[in-house]
Amino acid sequence: MTNHPRQFQKGVSLIELMIAVTLSVFIAAALIALFINSKQSYRINENMSRLQENARFAVTFLSRDLRMADYRTCVTDVRRADAVAGETGTGLNGSDTITTLWQSNDCAAASAVVTTVYSIQAGAGGGPALFRSIDGVNQELVEGIESLQILYGEDTDDDFVVNYYVEAASVTNMAQAISVRFTLTARTLEDNLTDTGARVTRDFTSTVTLRNRLP
Repeated sequence: MTNHPRQFQKGVSLIELMIAVTLSVFIAAALIALFINSKQSYRINENMSRLQENARFAVTFLSRDLRMADYRTCVTDVRRADAVAGETGTGLNGSDTITTLWQSNDCAAASAVVTTVYSIQAGAGGGPALFRSIDGVNQELVEGIESLQILYGEDTDDDFVVNYYVEAASVTNMAQAISVRFTLTARTLEDNLTDTGARVTRDFTSTVTLRNRLP
């Protein structure tokens, strides 16, 4: 039996093996943490993009229909007092509801009046959404909109300048409302995006002039 000198033997000691295993565990943990953080960052960015897109659609739809309020095809200086109407806190999450009227054809024909109602209701996915009803036909318009708060700019001295903004119940004469300021609260469609596991929400405010009530 031939004995080889120790200096010619190859391999690792138990200590070296334990160090290698420990380092591998740390490296694997770091890679897993990096993957999780990257995935979470992707989820946040994707959800924020969807949130902003939904809010942009909601603001566009609502602003466009508000500008149509009190529109008539024939020229007249008489305002319809009911062309804009609102209810405070009647929607989902204490949201406001707003109704606009405009006439698509002959201004003297009652049948030509188009009634549009915006409100916050539970959507098809179970979450809050912006709904629009046109002549009684209700449809989900934009998902992820959880609140709608509305103020009305009233012109009390007929100089076509808003004197103050108030809620619907505090408007003295709705025929004197010449602008509407609304705030939409949009939320992400997924949760677990914050340290508390909640959704991210953002407020979007816009002021729309009721141009059919201006000279």
